[in-house]
Amino acid sequence: IIGVVACLIRNPQAVEELANGKNPLIFAIISGLTFAVGVSVVYAGVRMILADLIPAFQGIATKLIPNAVPAVDCAVFFPYAPTAVIIGFAFSFLGGLVGMFVLGALGGVLIIPGMVPHFFCGATAGIFGNATGGRKGAILGSFVNGLFLAFLPATLLPVLGKLGFANTTFGDFDFGLIGILLGRTGESAGSIGIYIIAAVLAVVLVLPSVLTKSKEALNNIVEEEE
Repeated sequence: IIGVVACLIRNPQAVEELANGKNPLIFAIISGLTFAVGVSVVYAGVRMILADLIPAFQGIATKLIPNAVPAVDCAVFFPYAPTAVIIGFAFSFLGGLVGMFVLGALGGVLIIPGMVPHFFCGATAGIFGNATGGRKGAILGSFVNGLFLAFLPATLLPVLGKLGFANTTFGDFDFGLIGILLGRTGESAGSIGIYIIAAVLAVVLVLPSVLTKSKEALNNIVEEEE
């Protein structure tokens, strides 16, 4: 539906160029179906990886780091809350559209909402928002995520331009936040400031392992015996 609507409201000449000789409407439908099939492939791949990864990880959790928990991709949560996934994607995309129109009204760079970041990040925001705040949490959390996915890349754009990547940006929240931090620090404090931030992050990662003498994982949950 999103592909067909975008096909109808865009410049017909631009749509024909993208369709490359195909019927624009059929091209939009096929593009939407291709995206849906790609998501299904991701689901199947994640399930397959987890089916092999978690049993293999038990050796690490038993011998090297007792009670360690494997870190997995956000798509692992999608099958457990399919409704929140759709709500998260829809309202994140809506937030991206609102952000795009706001940027246009302010005379800024237009960040066209990307399907992939709004689907994965938005759906994850919807799942956790639903788990902590119900339907309102899913809607609000994913909508705010969509706004961030519009404004953060727009703010990151000048930073990447000075690095030789003019008119280039990325749709991920973490990349935008850390990229802006490092870029602005580099502008004000030079390379020394970036090295200081990198050193602080390294200390934050290493220090807990040095201070604690426990051989168990930090996120270990100990069940009390009755």
